[in-house]
Amino acid sequence: MPESDDVLLKKPIIVIGAPRSGTSMLMRILSRHPNLTLLHEPRLTWRYGNDDKSDLLGPHHARPEVCQHIRRTFVQTIRREDKQRLAEKTPANALRLGFVDKIFPDCKFIHTIRNGHDSILAIREKWVHKTHGIVAAKFMDRLKEMKLRQAPYYARELLRRLMPLRMTGPNLWGPRIPGIEAMRRELDVLDICCLQWRMCVEAACHYGRQLPADRYMEYHIEQMSPQCLDTVINFCELDNSEAMRKYFSEHYDPKHPGRRKKEADPDDIQRIRQWIDPTLQWLGYN
Repeated sequence: MPESDDVLLKKPIIVIGAPRSGTSMLMRILSRHPNLTLLHEPRLTWRYGNDDKSDLLGPHHARPEVCQHIRRTFVQTIRREDKQRLAEKTPANALRLGFVDKIFPDCKFIHTIRNGHDSILAIREKWVHKTHGIVAAKFMDRLKEMKLRQAPYYARELLRRLMPLRMTGPNLWGPRIPGIEAMRRELDVLDICCLQWRMCVEAACHYGRQLPADRYMEYHIEQMSPQCLDTVINFCELDNSEAMRKYFSEHYDPKHPGRRKKEADPDDIQRIRQWIDPTLQWLGYN
C-alpha cells in the first residue's frame, strides 16, 4: 500500500545557511543515503503565491493554498523517485524559517555557518560572473517548476539576463533581502553581499535557537569533522548511513572553507569587517 503524503513528508530535513556556506557539500553527503529524495533550490516553488515579495517571509505568508502547493509539489518528487523522505536546500530559506516551519511543522533545520569573509567573497563572485546569460539545463528546470501565474514576475528577470552586462550592470543573485533593488542602485555589490550574509545568518539563528533541540542544529563548516557529521546524522535520525561517512572522508577538504580570505584584497576585508564584525563575534568567530 502506498505511503500517504503526510508519511512521506514527515520530518523533512531542511538544510539552511547563507549562500556559499557549505550547504551544497552537506547535500552531497546526504545524497548518499538510499532513502532520501534531495531537492536543490526549488526557488519558484517556495515563492509560489508570494512572488511579488522579498524572501523575508513569515508564517502569515504560508496561506492554505501556498502550503498545499509546496507540499504537493515536494511529495510528487518523493513518489517519482520512489524514496521515503525529503531533504531540501534553498539558501533563501534562512530568511524565512517561520514560513517553512508553518508548512512543515515537524521539519528538522540544519544550519551550516561559514566565516562571513569567505562566504561574502564567494557570493560576490556569483554576482559578477553568474548573473548574465542562461544555462539551458537550469532554464528548463525553472520552466518546469514555474506555474503560469508566476510567469509575469520572472519575465523581467529573464530579459535582464539576456541583455549585455554593460547595459544592466550585475543582476540580482542570491536571497532577495528587502530593498535589494534599491541597494543595487546605491551600493557596491560587496556591500550587498555583506547584508545578504548577515541577514540570512542572523534571521536563521534568531528563529532556530527558539526551537526544541531536536528540530534545529547549527555548526560551523570550519569545524566539520567525522564527529560533527555523526552529530548531523543522529540529529536527522538517519540509519544506514555508512555511504555518507565514506563520501565525507573521501571528499571533504578542511582547508577549503578559509581559502578566499587568505587570498583577498585587504581593503575588501576591511570593508567586510565594517558590516559583519559584530555578527562574527556573536557567532563565536575570533
